[in-house]
Amino acid sequence: MVLQNPEVSIVTALYNRLDLTKEFLEGLERTLSGVRYEVVLVDDGSTDGTRDFLSKVKRPEVRVLFNDSNLGFAGSNNRGAQEAKGELLAFLNNDLVLRSRWLEPMIGALDPNSGFVGNVQLNAETGRIDHAGIVFTPWGIPEHWGQNYLSVPKKGTRGFRAVTAACCLIKRDSFLSEGGFDENFRNGFEDIDLCLRLQQKGRVNRISFESRVGHWVSASPGRKGGDAANIRLFLDRWGDQTASWGLGDWPSHYLLRNLRNPFRLNGRKTLDALSLMGRVRKTTPGWMVARASSLRKNGVPDG
Repeated sequence: MVLQNPEVSIVTALYNRLDLTKEFLEGLERTLSGVRYEVVLVDDGSTDGTRDFLSKVKRPEVRVLFNDSNLGFAGSNNRGAQEAKGELLAFLNNDLVLRSRWLEPMIGALDPNSGFVGNVQLNAETGRIDHAGIVFTPWGIPEHWGQNYLSVPKKGTRGFRAVTAACCLIKRDSFLSEGGFDENFRNGFEDIDLCLRLQQKGRVNRISFESRVGHWVSASPGRKGGDAANIRLFLDRWGDQTASWGLGDWPSHYLLRNLRNPFRLNGRKTLDALSLMGRVRKTTPGWMVARASSLRKNGVPDG
């Protein structure tokens, strides 16, 4: 571990869903006994009573910031990081279901070259794995490694090019020196973009498999509203590189995520996955090229 008994600033952007926020705060208090931490809550213009509730929170470890206008995920978390006092930043969504010892393995996974440390996230509704790292498709889009897999490791770490910011840890200095999340992204892809920028600087993003949380996936209102613009921006910036990575990442990922329900396997995609894995195919299949082109132009796939 790089730091001995570090103080952790838990930064959480809020937009409505007061019910989840209350459960989230209870979860922090229950699972962080013995940890030096503060909580920085950034309300992004909630209209459901969240602001009134937060104004009455009197816990000494909790600080509340109220945005004058809606800044989105990137802007709100950047504001929270600037105000944070801890040596480490833990970005957490309020729709997490926290388990005991979710934080300690993430701290233990830090080393001098670390970027973000993420963890295993289980879909709170189904109990199935939703995220254990990020991989890419041959059309350049990130996908959750481990999603719907039968299993992933329970201990140790593994490096990934990116992790999701729904629950992640980073040294505050590393986050601020890279400029934080790019606020040109609106509630999507800003986490992947920052991970890739950190990787360019020689930082290693990784998953701690021992750390596990539940996640009510995409519970915040309006979460997907900016996806088309986010996808175009992301692919303009990273698409050539991520599509190249995707030719290696996607084949095994596609097969593993469908092992639980093999009837969902598409015949053409399965053959292409196997041929790419076996290096029989030397060129990118036409349907993948068409999907990449559609995404770059419209921000939505061609179907």
